[in-house]
Amino acid sequence: MLIFSAFIIALVITVALIPPLMRVADRLSVLDTPNERKVHTGAIPRVGGMAMVVGACIPLLLWLPHTNTMNAFIVSLLVLLFFGAWDDSKDLDYRIKFLGQFLAVGIIVFWGDVQLAVLPFAGIDPVPVWVSLPVTVVFLVGVTNAVNLSDGLDGLAAGVSLLSLGAVSLLAQLAGGESIIVACFIVAGVIFGFLRYNTYPARIFMGDTGSQFLGFTLGVLAVILTQHVNTALNPLLPLFLVGLPVLDTLFVMGKRISEGRSPFAADKNHLHHRLLSLGMAHYEAVSVIYLSQLAFLVLAFMLRYQSDTVVLLSYLGLTGGLLAILLWLQGRGVSAGGWGQLTEKIAMSAGGERARDVAIAIIRCGVLAYLLMGAFLVSAVPRDIAFSSIVLFFILMVRLLWSARLRFLSLRLLVFPAMAFAVYLMHRDGPLTDLLPSYAYAILITALLLLMFIAIRSTKDPVFQTTPTDLLVVSLAGGVGVLYQQGMVEASLVPIVLGMVVLFYAGELVMRHMTAAWNCFTVGILGLLALLAVKGW
Repeated sequence: MLIFSAFIIALVITVALIPPLMRVADRLSVLDTPNERKVHTGAIPRVGGMAMVVGACIPLLLWLPHTNTMNAFIVSLLVLLFFGAWDDSKDLDYRIKFLGQFLAVGIIVFWGDVQLAVLPFAGIDPVPVWVSLPVTVVFLVGVTNAVNLSDGLDGLAAGVSLLSLGAVSLLAQLAGGESIIVACFIVAGVIFGFLRYNTYPARIFMGDTGSQFLGFTLGVLAVILTQHVNTALNPLLPLFLVGLPVLDTLFVMGKRISEGRSPFAADKNHLHHRLLSLGMAHYEAVSVIYLSQLAFLVLAFMLRYQSDTVVLLSYLGLTGGLLAILLWLQGRGVSAGGWGQLTEKIAMSAGGERARDVAIAIIRCGVLAYLLMGAFLVSAVPRDIAFSSIVLFFILMVRLLWSARLRFLSLRLLVFPAMAFAVYLMHRDGPLTDLLPSYAYAILITALLLLMFIAIRSTKDPVFQTTPTDLLVVSLAGGVGVLYQQGMVEASLVPIVLGMVVLFYAGELVMRHMTAAWNCFTVGILGLLALLAVKGW
């Protein structure tokens, strides 16, 4: 439960900090105003990164050992927070930005001893310090800027970073790197908290504070993974783990230099700009970039123990292939505008408000009955889950009693953990799983998915739409299934993950169509939390 607790705490802190920061964004002068390079049309607060850094630092201090590396990492994040917030407010000269980045990197390299000591094509022995230090500094500053420069669409940098963190945590899990796994889940928690407000159309941006935080964190974790946790991993793997942002940055800077311009000059040559110029909708461009980053991560996993030559040629082949496809599409003047129209036609095919209302009513009652029955029949509830259920019960009660004043406290943050507790306990309880065989569970999940499809697609009301964030969740859940097929995770984990994902979407659908805070669904969740608390105490 350590990883789960760290993830939830990071998510809750981030979500709790964002609304008050949004209210003071104007006074702090941290608003992103539109210009010829931006794709948004109104002023949007750039406060997400501040909440993300704080949301990560607190659980990092609580759950990870205070080694020199961890202390240096925290201090480096605070340095990036200071310079990032300054930049988001004043639009600093790039030389001052570099000063903050080099300062943060210097702290983690010299104090935290995070270095690229084993380099590609240099053998298995560490290279001299006078070689490793500058290479590490250039790499970390480069990755920090790569993610920063790639942050051009709602949810783009956050989603790409989340996928990379999933790959880093997987590779760390195979090598027993518990601290790396916890750190990845903490940062994943702040990303999910941020995406709550940043999914298109975004209400906030992460700003340079957030994008530099994500790039720096990915770079540091990738170096620690390959140089300390599992030295058998190919040292070129960090290129794959931050594959698309690095490709985007090198491509854009190379084009600027070839045109005789400064590599730091602003333009609209980034990959996301080019995808939009093909006629793609915002969510389509983001989804294509997510899928491209997944290709890098799959290759990273498959080639993790291959030779330097094989890994480098594979990286060059993939990057060259992606760029060739993009440039060919642009050269031929191909338009992707029809893709979104096709999906809209499919979305409207079911038709009928009544079908939606009936489906949602069945989902609401069915999900509650399933969770309450499971909580009632489960044989034992651990003390930590019982205590968490008590805390959630009272917070949810307060949220429902003063719903008008506490709208900033998301109901989802209180409902989803309760559902997760119930699903986890039901699938870990031997006698209970015997009552519901696997084929019956599969039938229930399939029926729920069918009802959700009917509810979502049988109305023109855009209150519940699929977004690129859904692709992230499905990709992470699918990754668990792949790992199960490879024998890398226990079989019991698969139905837990699938059940949580499906039930979370079902709960989201129900809550999106609530007309009042007090209703049978929220009262049922209160009953579920009370039942778990009583049975575990």
